[in-house]
Amino acid sequence: MKEGWKGPLEKVDDYRWRIPRDYQPGMRVPGMIYADERLLKDIKKEQSLNQVANVATLPGIVKYSLAMPDIHWGYGMPIGGVAATDVEEGGVIGAGLVGYDINCLSGNSFILNELGYRIQIKHFQEDFYKRNLTCMDFNKEKAVSTEIAGFLKQKPKTAVLNVLTATGRQITATEDHPFYTKDGMRKLGDLSIGDEVAIYPFEGVDYEEPNSEAIIDVEDIRKLLLRLGKGSRGSALAQVLNHLKKKNILPLRYDSPQLPYLLKVIGYCFGDGTVYFSGKGNKGVTCFYGEKEDLEQIKKDIAKAGFEKAGIYSRHRHHKIRTMYSVYEFDRNETWLKVASSSFAVLMAVLGTPMGNKCRQPYGLPKWLFKAPLWQKRLFLAGLFGAELSSPKTMTGHGYNFYCPTLSMNKTQDCMESGREFLEEIASLLSEFGVYAHRISQRKEYVNKQGVISYRFRLMALNTTKNLLNLYSKVGFEYNEKRKFLANIAIQYLNLKDRIITEKKEVAALVPKLVNSGSWDKKEIFNYLTASPYINERFIERSLYEPRKTKPRMWGENPTFDEFASSATIGLGHCGMAWDRIDLISNIDFDDWVYDFTVKHPHHNFVANGFVVSNCGVRMMRTNLELAEVQPRLTALVNGLFSNVPCGVGVGGKIKTAGKDEENLLVKGARWAVERGYGWKQDLEVTEECGALKGADPSKLSERALERGRGQAGTLGSGNHFVEIQVIDEIYDEQICSRLNLARGLITIMIHSGSRGLGYQVCDDYAKSMVRSLAKYNISVPDRQLACVPVNSPEGKSYAGAMACAANYAWVNRQCLMHLTREVFERIFNKGPKELGMDLIYDVAHNIAKFEKHKVNGKEKLLCVHRKGATRAFPAGHPDIPAAYKEIGQPVIIPGDMGRNSYLLTGTENAMKETFGTVCHGAGRVMSRTAAVRSIKSWVLEKELKDKGIIVRARGRGTLAEEAPQAYKNVNDVVGVVHNAGIGKKICRMRPLGVIKG
Repeated sequence: MKEGWKGPLEKVDDYRWRIPRDYQPGMRVPGMIYADERLLKDIKKEQSLNQVANVATLPGIVKYSLAMPDIHWGYGMPIGGVAATDVEEGGVIGAGLVGYDINCLSGNSFILNELGYRIQIKHFQEDFYKRNLTCMDFNKEKAVSTEIAGFLKQKPKTAVLNVLTATGRQITATEDHPFYTKDGMRKLGDLSIGDEVAIYPFEGVDYEEPNSEAIIDVEDIRKLLLRLGKGSRGSALAQVLNHLKKKNILPLRYDSPQLPYLLKVIGYCFGDGTVYFSGKGNKGVTCFYGEKEDLEQIKKDIAKAGFEKAGIYSRHRHHKIRTMYSVYEFDRNETWLKVASSSFAVLMAVLGTPMGNKCRQPYGLPKWLFKAPLWQKRLFLAGLFGAELSSPKTMTGHGYNFYCPTLSMNKTQDCMESGREFLEEIASLLSEFGVYAHRISQRKEYVNKQGVISYRFRLMALNTTKNLLNLYSKVGFEYNEKRKFLANIAIQYLNLKDRIITEKKEVAALVPKLVNSGSWDKKEIFNYLTASPYINERFIERSLYEPRKTKPRMWGENPTFDEFASSATIGLGHCGMAWDRIDLISNIDFDDWVYDFTVKHPHHNFVANGFVVSNCGVRMMRTNLELAEVQPRLTALVNGLFSNVPCGVGVGGKIKTAGKDEENLLVKGARWAVERGYGWKQDLEVTEECGALKGADPSKLSERALERGRGQAGTLGSGNHFVEIQVIDEIYDEQICSRLNLARGLITIMIHSGSRGLGYQVCDDYAKSMVRSLAKYNISVPDRQLACVPVNSPEGKSYAGAMACAANYAWVNRQCLMHLTREVFERIFNKGPKELGMDLIYDVAHNIAKFEKHKVNGKEKLLCVHRKGATRAFPAGHPDIPAAYKEIGQPVIIPGDMGRNSYLLTGTENAMKETFGTVCHGAGRVMSRTAAVRSIKSWVLEKELKDKGIIVRARGRGTLAEEAPQAYKNVNDVVGVVHNAGIGKKICRMRPLGVIKG
């Protein structure tokens, strides 16, 4: 990110500054900044002016790229920015031009790929669209694959926190990044020590770019077909070769996209599969045996490799197995996957898969496998282990320790050496993952009716904690959901076990030192050390009087694996996730980029370091109450609002919707709320667009957006959203105030909130999809965060329909919040809201793109006006403002910070000429949330506000510090510029008395 503004600024007058068109290649219009000398100093310290210049490159932009005096850095377009594009001249619309914030992870976070490798998130920038991530499907209760819809990179705008869990997992993320908890996705900043988060324990191995060396080519296929007698006559050879070429499989290289899926399939086939050629034409068939769910996944992967003709079958069978020791008989339903394709069978065989009975022939691992990157070797081994490696299981009578994982294979006597060599090759591959084994054992297994002797060979991995962790967390299982689940939970348990034993060792060494120091008595030692859930008094006494000669063990009150598996997976099903307790959350100094994804899966999550991770406006209401009436009841009012108005991240409300009712809400907007008794009909008459933007199309919303909107109507949210009780302390225009029934000393209420998670998700979905559309429409932008599409394109129309839904949701939300506020005043004063004069003055959006008619070079044009953190300000007589305000102009509400003033303005003709009828929307930040949290103590700020007579209640940790007055520009200066520049007219000023925040 660039540091500050180094470019030219031409002074137009005391309140206007111009960025010339020739400052940056591609600028279609100049930039225009509204500010005075004092505000400009702060504005130039960050890169928001660079963003103004970037916006000036948008196709179809007219007049200027505008910036209000509250400008500060935003996603793509600065907050406080305004841009209008000509709809009929290729004008564009963009999600990042309306309003968008992202929550991010540090660049060193490892992201788990669907193929079992991991890459630090900072390395995804160039080719994120080529990779699929591991994602949790909470409905199917399994880990699945998801495509990446978009990749994001920015400097943090909120505090950056580091998290440490009970099993030693760590991650660094911005405080607004959501983590999966027992209450669903919750932002990190709302979590505390002791809270539990979901972990997907499998880690995988680091990614290594494979080379382009060929593994097999046409000649290899030809040789095998000739050996099978399929090349000397007929067209079999040509058909197989043509099929493989058509699938772009020949030549198959280490970097071929089909290879990873083939590796898993080949590994499984070495265990529970078979390849054979039969019949007159030596037709190739490949079969895999296992559970139906696992075979379905094999079928999908075979299709990804290019072979789609496969079927799953089942039958009931009676088995009779004779060994040297006994005869076993049992019945079972046998399920298998059959791929009746000679091309596939030939490909499997040429790649080294044994054909026919594996017990009666010598074979080894494919030689080419040893030259593959480690993550590709993992795929082969995990496929094999899914078929043949024993499941994680603890010893009978000792539930803390695991049996040695065992890989077995049978060989006839004449192939014994081959069997031993095969397992030795497996052991050699495992050593590359830090997994080591005992010497390979053998025993005579059985003699069949023909007198053929079979021997069983066993490779047993060491059952030390470190060895098992390397095996299960780096290699794991493919195509065996039951074993994969148990392995994941075993990883979590082994990490906890290691933590417990380490803690016990430390305590055992510490106890004698504390006693011998003479400064601690026995009771103090017990109280100090038994704070840990893993240390009890008996262990402390034994450490003192019976010093151990061996390292401590798990026993007694420590959980067994079965006990842990039962408690750690409650509510998580069998997807392989486990709960982990947060042991530490700490703010850290962080001066680097942070990163994020959005993914296409409807459950919208991915795995980072093992952790499962995933619009606004303002309205003003008057009252008949005076300060003297409210002051004695101010605390009760603030507490009542804090109790009645749901606030905070992810907090749900009392107003529930579903199905058709949900669609009606998104289309009708605030009218939906009024029809259900949440307000009065006259409220709609003084709401921008009567509370409903036309063209709302719920079908253009993702299921994730709809899901995030459910249950959040009538909720405040967090950050800079608030409900504030104010008193009018200054009148600038007596005549207009009289028309609005406002006077000095009267109480007003201001509500600032938006479209909550639904609006965020709309921006999230479309901002990423628009990146992919840039090339389609030959649009070049200097910053991918400015991704946009033509207004009249299918994508543009879809976004406009979705954005209108978000705007309407925001109007519903504020209407419901106003209703909840009226309820509190009614209860405290024992009077009805109408008797209290609680009339809505106006409601106006802060983040929106609207189609409006404006004059450009003397001609009336239909423009798409993007207001991002900016307020519409139409003058008297404009057809789009309420009839009640036709003579005075549209009310413009400018909230300040919670320690300073707010303002009511009206729009002017000058604003129509210069800024498309737009002014600022607030004070504008001068300090990032991260810097505010670092430098401001919440309890100190709360006392300072109380000393000023301002009562504050906040739900979220750190919210007060983030929203401190010193984190914002002085709103008096900001409004002064707007007024003096003639784009807005001051009507009255309010000061805060009581505030609630999320």
